[in-house]
Amino acid sequence: MKRRDWWVIGCYAVVAVFLAWVLVPILTVVLNSVKSPPDIFSATPRLAFTPTGDNFAKVLGELRFQDYLVNSTLVALGSTALSIAVGVPAAYALARLPIRGREWWAWLILFTRMVPAVALVVPMFVIFQSVSLLGTYAALVAAHTTFNLPIVIWMMRSFFEELPPDLEEAAQVDGTGRFGAFLRVALPLTTPALAATGVLCLLFSWNEFLFALVLSGRDTQTVPIGVASFIGTVSVDWGGSSAAAVLAMVPVFVLGLAAQRFLVRGLTFGAVKG
Repeated sequence: MKRRDWWVIGCYAVVAVFLAWVLVPILTVVLNSVKSPPDIFSATPRLAFTPTGDNFAKVLGELRFQDYLVNSTLVALGSTALSIAVGVPAAYALARLPIRGREWWAWLILFTRMVPAVALVVPMFVIFQSVSLLGTYAALVAAHTTFNLPIVIWMMRSFFEELPPDLEEAAQVDGTGRFGAFLRVALPLTTPALAATGVLCLLFSWNEFLFALVLSGRDTQTVPIGVASFIGTVSVDWGGSSAAAVLAMVPVFVLGLAAQRFLVRGLTFGAVKG
């Protein structure tokens, strides 16, 4: 065999190991969600078993997990919309306007994303409690925006920098102002990148746990809190937690499939093609 053949075989082997690393835990969760307790706690893993829907019935009936899904959807959409509404114009300004020290401003914005969430949750708790927003959707949306906004600004800034400025200058020569050039020229050209950025913000918000644990109320708890509620002080309801995890994965999986075309175009936006 030629050296190139060994290289191809090695690449396929690495991909196979990576897929196994990712898919085996997901497959385990899916199987546990339709297993009865004796099958879950069997000494040897059982691939042949009688599926049961008791775990999903318990999750949707007793726990009303659909309420957690609705809460997560509202918070994720609100945080993503707010982050994009504020972050996209800021990213365009950092990419195009002659702002003094804009590189320092950009790095300062990125630094806010590096701050651990545990260092922010206590000040946020005090602030939201003082303004009577603790336990509301507004508190969660504002908290999630703190880590989504830097992502939007940094990603969209790089995409705007990849656009030829001549297009916007031509629009301004035709009588369109700077904001009009941004709204009518730059923004439509970065639609795939905007979609990819929005999907990432949705995922980060959907999976966030610490802020939701501390800042949410009984009626505003999100999906991660619902999944964690199956962990007791002395035992874990593996069947119920697995069913809840499957229900939490389905919307994200559907979103990924629906936005796959935009994700591929957005994440490769500006790449050099050879």
